[in-house]
Amino acid sequence: MPSLPSDIAIVGAGFSGTLVAVHLMRRAEPPLSIHLIERHPRQWARGVAYSTSAPVHVLNVRAANMGAFADDPGHFLRWAQQANVLWPGGREITADSFAPRTLYGDYLTAVLKETTAVAGSGIHLNRLIDEVISLRPDGERTEVRCKSGRSLCAQRVVLALGNFPPGDPLLQDSTFYASPRYFANPWSIDALKDLPPDSSVAFIGSGLTMVDLAIALAEEGHRGPMHVVSRRGLYPRIHQAAAPYPAFLEPESFPATLRQLVRRVRRELHAAGAQGYDWRAVIDALRPATQTLWRVLPLVEQRRFLRHVRCYWDVHRHRIAREIGEKLDELFASGRLAPHTGSVHAYREDDHGVDILVRKRCGEGFEVIRAERVINCSGPQCNYRKLKHPLVTNLLEQGLARPDPLALGLDVAADGALVDGSGQPSSRLYTLGPVQKGMLWETIAVPELRVQASALAKVLLAEREGDDAGAHVDAGRSVGDNTHGGTHAGSKVSNDRQKV
Repeated sequence: MPSLPSDIAIVGAGFSGTLVAVHLMRRAEPPLSIHLIERHPRQWARGVAYSTSAPVHVLNVRAANMGAFADDPGHFLRWAQQANVLWPGGREITADSFAPRTLYGDYLTAVLKETTAVAGSGIHLNRLIDEVISLRPDGERTEVRCKSGRSLCAQRVVLALGNFPPGDPLLQDSTFYASPRYFANPWSIDALKDLPPDSSVAFIGSGLTMVDLAIALAEEGHRGPMHVVSRRGLYPRIHQAAAPYPAFLEPESFPATLRQLVRRVRRELHAAGAQGYDWRAVIDALRPATQTLWRVLPLVEQRRFLRHVRCYWDVHRHRIAREIGEKLDELFASGRLAPHTGSVHAYREDDHGVDILVRKRCGEGFEVIRAERVINCSGPQCNYRKLKHPLVTNLLEQGLARPDPLALGLDVAADGALVDGSGQPSSRLYTLGPVQKGMLWETIAVPELRVQASALAKVLLAEREGDDAGAHVDAGRSVGDNTHGGTHAGSKVSNDRQKV
């Protein structure tokens, strides 16, 4: 099939890819063709997070701060109110609402549609429903090959890949993972499909995905027992309105070690509590500095964080709406959702179900959970060498990309350029979002992603137009981060790469 000429191809039409396309159309001078490629039709301009149809699945950030644009965080709220959008049941969307995620998907779709409609003459957005399986450098361009056999050429390619499904927990005998009773991808529409209302289900992992599935099952009238296996028995905390707490860490006084950082935050929590502040306000006060804190920590300290602190950070930082937390508490209190603290040791399947052998925490022996369906909610797979994804495999095999030193994503320069196998930043391949977790840590929420999308669009257009003055843009900066920073620890990329 003949290649179709284009300027910029974006792989993935979730929040990140959609917003990059929007910013390109808003800022570009014609001519420009943008190919926005998404393999799942129902996730077009929605991604996994906002393609859900369950009303009980709500945002984890208040509506007042969910605007798609960093300079206009109230844009989503105004859109919902001007459209007279109501909650199921007739409630109005307010600034403090944790709105349904399906509504936010409608919003992103509307933003893309409206931007496309007013784009200047000569600026075209081409929608492609297909799966990109490989990239091949071809002179000054890159050939983008799709599963359907279609191919196109682009001067720049943006990988907006989002989160990948969880990896299967390591077991001595992993044969159960081939069973139809096991669902490796909790975000698949099949995960809860055809589940008899009286059957038992076990969730492996206790994070936000587990909460989504357990609440959805309960709302659908599921009567059977539900179990959740959590290594440390930790569950997401509930949002609560709190008076803002002042910033207490400045770049010039950042702790040099993880131990010092933890002690500093604990002291601040104690002092804040004595003044009547809620602990949530202290954690939120860290947010503008989180990416910079992460970058200045040495690699060995980052690894210590991942081993010892990450699980506690996650449940306090990534909180859930109060009404969802209350429903979760009701499920636990009624016994409909049974918590089990420990790790899966083995599965023993028979014709009627599976026994899950759980090794209890702190050497307290084993317990057996009986279930008819097991759903893996252990969190996105971040080790890209373990991914069974054709495009990622293709990039790694060609040396066009390499994992970051922490195996949290790919190695990325400060402007979003992929770093290749030899340590050089690409001039044609870029990324944003969860792929940059090793470099930025905080890179999955809308307040961070909307900044990255805007900054990356500037980088792409500056390179396309040959901006001699340069666009000194750090595509990873979050709101309140006034530093440009270097590249990820362990990367050989020169800081000069930041000047586009």
